[in-house]
Amino acid sequence: MKDQDRQNFKVRFSRVFDHIDAHLDQDMSLKTLAGIAAYSPFHFHRQFSALFDITVTQYIRLIRMRRAAHSLLFRKNLPITEIAFDAGYDSPESFSRAFRQTQGQSPSDFRANPDWDHWQEPYAKLQTVRITSMSSPTHPGIFDEVAILDFPETRTACLDHIGPPERIGQTIQRFIAWRKARHLPPSKHATFNIVWCNPDDTPPDEFRMGLAVATKHQLTEDDTETGFYEQILPAGRCARLRHIGSDQLLGESALRLYRDWLPQSGETPGDFPLMFQRVAFYPDVPEHETITDIFLPLA
Repeated sequence: MKDQDRQNFKVRFSRVFDHIDAHLDQDMSLKTLAGIAAYSPFHFHRQFSALFDITVTQYIRLIRMRRAAHSLLFRKNLPITEIAFDAGYDSPESFSRAFRQTQGQSPSDFRANPDWDHWQEPYAKLQTVRITSMSSPTHPGIFDEVAILDFPETRTACLDHIGPPERIGQTIQRFIAWRKARHLPPSKHATFNIVWCNPDDTPPDEFRMGLAVATKHQLTEDDTETGFYEQILPAGRCARLRHIGSDQLLGESALRLYRDWLPQSGETPGDFPLMFQRVAFYPDVPEHETITDIFLPLA
């Protein structure tokens, strides 16, 4: 297949991914998805598999299972029965069987004692599909998407995750529990990640990511003993790129900011790490509606 033909296929099938993301809670027939791709229903599923090395049915099931896994881990207030129905299953029993096949644990065991080192492995294929389906990463639109603004000094309470990136979910659970106990909801107190290092060139045991919440709350001795500390996000000029969609592609967006925008901008990075502001959270919103603002401090 020629590069131009492959690109045309990506454009057509990207409409399918958009439709799946927007209708994940509904039944989706192959005929409907084929029509969205303007493709013959007799050959659509084979073409999808040939392009992405996964069937469209498997793709939809994995997306739903990934959302269910996130809900089990990070939305403790949601009953498993509700999570099962949201994932498209008629009963908790059928959901439990399917979840165990994917994750190797029952939903209740997974919620209570997840295998933090490996829990995301079943969903790695989704990241590959998303990257494969993307249009050219150097498209000129990024130059219009990046805005330079004055970032205000922001006082935060921060908890660092130190160790293998695969285990960050365990730290996220601690962070969520702490902010809930102190009545610091995301709707009123902004949430940030501080990217202290690059996971691609940092030994796993030395990886560090800050989880921070904007607050004027004075930290107590109990807070500091649990690992929280005061972190001031400094005021200054920042380049902002808004990332909409899966966290699995957040690194790709950050790379575009450094690789495509920074060299032609005439700007120099400042003396503070990259920051992510979490604006709309998955799984509270559908994955395609998740919003993260990437801030690159400038000199």
